[in-house]
Parts: sequence; structure tokens; C-alpha cells
Amino acid sequence: MAETMEALNETDTTPLVYVREVAGADVLAGIDETEIREHGISIGESDTLYAVHTEDGTRMAVFSDRSHAFAAARYHGAEPVSVH
Repeated sequence: MAETMEALNETDTTPLVYVREVAGADVLAGIDETEIREHGISIGESDTLYAVHTEDGTRMAVFSDRSHAFAAARYHGAEPVSVH
């Protein structure tokens, strides 16, 4: 996430990122089973997670808690906006 935010910050404007709910099943569908085992990822298909996306919709990070998603975005110099 930090590298992406640094690239966005090259324009000298605060980048806007979107935080939205995402189902655990959707996140799991995008992760290889090998990654799940290697990194000890523990996500249930019915879990509600919070993803941070760039303005063009690219998912940058996923968090188990909405406040952590917002805090991480701000920490990396972005202005988070909630998407419903």
C-alpha cells in the first residue's frame, strides 16, 4: 500500500481512496490457496471486511475493521471516503 500511495502522492495532491465493505468470500476468491497456507490467512467466507481502493477501483488493502482501513489510508497520506 505504501508504494502505491507514494506513487499517487507524486502529483502533490492528497489522493482520494475509497473504503467499502467486501465479503470474505470475494477476498478469498482472489487469493491462491498456496498464499492462504503460506501466510496463515484466516478469513471466513461470511466475514465482512473493509477494502481500500484507489480512485480507479484498484483494491490496495483489506482490513478486518473499518477504522483500521481509514487509519491506514490516512497514515499513508490519502483521504479516505466511505462507499456504501
